[in-house]
Amino acid sequence: MPLFRYEALDAKGRVRRGELEAEHERAARRLLKRQGLVPRKLMTADAVRARRRIAVRTRDWLAVFEQLAALLEAGAPLAEALAAIAEHEESARVRTLAAALRGRVLEGASLAAALAEVGAPEALWRMVQAGEEAGALAAVCARTAELLARRLAAREELLSIALYPAIVFATGLFVAYALLAFVVPQVARVFAHAHAELPLITRVVLAASAFVRQWGVWLALALAGAASWWARRQPRLRARMDAWLVRMPLLGRLWLRAEFARAARTLGLLLAGGVPLLAALGIAAEGAALAPVRALLLEAREAVREGEALATALGRSALAPPLLVRFARMGEAGGTLDRMLLKVGDRMEAEVAARIRRALTLLEPALILLMAVGVGTMAAAILLPLVEMNALVR
Repeated sequence: MPLFRYEALDAKGRVRRGELEAEHERAARRLLKRQGLVPRKLMTADAVRARRRIAVRTRDWLAVFEQLAALLEAGAPLAEALAAIAEHEESARVRTLAAALRGRVLEGASLAAALAEVGAPEALWRMVQAGEEAGALAAVCARTAELLARRLAAREELLSIALYPAIVFATGLFVAYALLAFVVPQVARVFAHAHAELPLITRVVLAASAFVRQWGVWLALALAGAASWWARRQPRLRARMDAWLVRMPLLGRLWLRAEFARAARTLGLLLAGGVPLLAALGIAAEGAALAPVRALLLEAREAVREGEALATALGRSALAPPLLVRFARMGEAGGTLDRMLLKVGDRMEAEVAARIRRALTLLEPALILLMAVGVGTMAAAILLPLVEMNALVR
């Protein structure tokens, strides 16, 4: 009899891990439910040792769920639908992913367990798990594909908007580096032979050129690498940095609103798929990028476990947007919390995208002006001594 390893939530929302023996995965799930546990991860011990995560992008998940929803709605069995995707998909990564999922399904695993094994985001496989238990896998796959498509479209829109400012900024950095590293040193030799007193702006530019040529690039790379390494390995420092980002005047509020929009969408998606609120709050907290948002969602989960309403738990914090609290309160009052959270998530994401679009529109001329000032300053630093020497010669 196979040995299964599991991770589950008990009635109080606490995580339980352990092992049990069962004939197959469905039998193992039934045993866990009889013990009052909601399984989060369940796989054979051999699969735990041998599993291999596949690097998958959002676009790949979208391709899988779109085709899977269409094939399941057409009446194709799950294994055959995955086989069709693995055979006819153009992307090699999607073919590998579909083949891995089909292999686990043929071994008796559920689609949700197979998704968890290949490294799918927890929100996705929990949605699929709820759909499988409710017998509505095709509808859940279609809803998941729709949400992934909207998320991908919003991300690509922001990337396209930010592309031009990024090109301008990169061009400015390249021009400044080229001037300081190659042009200014050539002119510095002329000034050295002249033995004349240089203006302050010229001396500053020459010093900056010497620094860039000797230490600039390596020092910047070393500082960036050290900061990234230290931040990732020091949770307390990461939390302090997140708290500092949240307190920033403009960027902090925008980032915070984007995080809450993502959390609201995740909660709405999970609740619509039948995931309990306590488990959904835990999943949303794990996916939060900012430590203050993660802490607030965990505090809200504890408050909900004790019988408090979600809107009340969120409303106690000054971080939670009033719009989110208001929509959550209306959803709880009308029994439509999942739909209200999805609506407020869409609305907040649209607001964030509009603000980012306006900010980038203002940033474009600012970057051009900054590049012009920088190049003009270096040109003045080079030309001013030449003009003075020419006047002395005359």
